[in-house]
Amino acid sequence: MKAIAENINVMSKSIGGAMKEKQAEPIQKLAKECTEAGADLLDINLGPARKGGPELMEWVVNTVQEVSDLQLCLDTSNHEAMEAGINACNKKPLLNSFSAQPDKMENILPLAAKYECEIVGLTMSTHIPIDADERIAIACEIVAAANELGVPNERIWIDPIILPIGVEVGQAHAVAVQEVLRMLPEVFDPQVQTTCGLSNTSNGAPDELRSAIDRTFLPMLAACGMTSAIVNAKDPEMMRTIRLIKALKNESLYSVSDAELK
Repeated sequence: MKAIAENINVMSKSIGGAMKEKQAEPIQKLAKECTEAGADLLDINLGPARKGGPELMEWVVNTVQEVSDLQLCLDTSNHEAMEAGINACNKKPLLNSFSAQPDKMENILPLAAKYECEIVGLTMSTHIPIDADERIAIACEIVAAANELGVPNERIWIDPIILPIGVEVGQAHAVAVQEVLRMLPEVFDPQVQTTCGLSNTSNGAPDELRSAIDRTFLPMLAACGMTSAIVNAKDPEMMRTIRLIKALKNESLYSVSDAELK
C-alpha cells in the first residue's frame, strides 16, 4: 500500500498562495514534512493551471525536488503543464490522470507513452458510473487505449473513483469500488495497480470526523486489493494505518514503531 501525499495542492489557501507568489519556503516545508511522515510519492496538484501552467509546474517540481527525492505524482488537466513537469522531474513521475473522455485520451495519455511514465486511469467517461460492471468496462477501455500506445499494464494505475459517503449514492459507490477492486485481478493479466483519492470519502463531513471516516475505509480497500491511496500525509493516525497495512500485508518489515503515532 503506497501512500501518495495529497498535500501540495493549489486548492490549499496557503499553498495556492505560495505557488502564485513563487514562495518556495511553505512548499518546501510541506514537502519535507510529508516525506518525513512516510509518504511514498508526493502529489503536485495544480488543477487546471490555465494561466502560466507549464512555467508554474516546472517551478513547483524543481522547488520540491530541492528538499525531497521521492517520486512525484503530477496532477493537472493541462497537458502542456504536465509535459513541462515531466521534463523537470529527476525521476519518471506518475501522471494523474486520464479517463475515457476524448480530451484526456488525446492529450494526457500520449505523454505516458512518449516519456514511459506510469499513469492513473479514472473509470469515468461522460459520467461516473454507479455500478461495478460499468466501471470495469471503462477500465478495459482505458487499459486497451493505453496498451495500443505502448503503455503496459504494469505502468497503469486504475482509480475506480470514490464519491463522498454523505451524498445520496455515496454508499452504493463505496460498495461498487470494493467490487471493482476484487474483480480487477480476474480481468487483467499482467495486473494493473490501483489507487484512489481517499479523502473524497469524507468530503462534506464535519472536519473532526473526516479522518475517522477515511481511516475506516482504507483498510477495507486494502483488503480488496487496493495498492495505493492519495492521502493526507499530515494525519499521523492515517500514516500509522498505512504503516500497519504494509506490515500486515508483508510489504515491509514490522517494527513496534509502526504502531506508534509519529
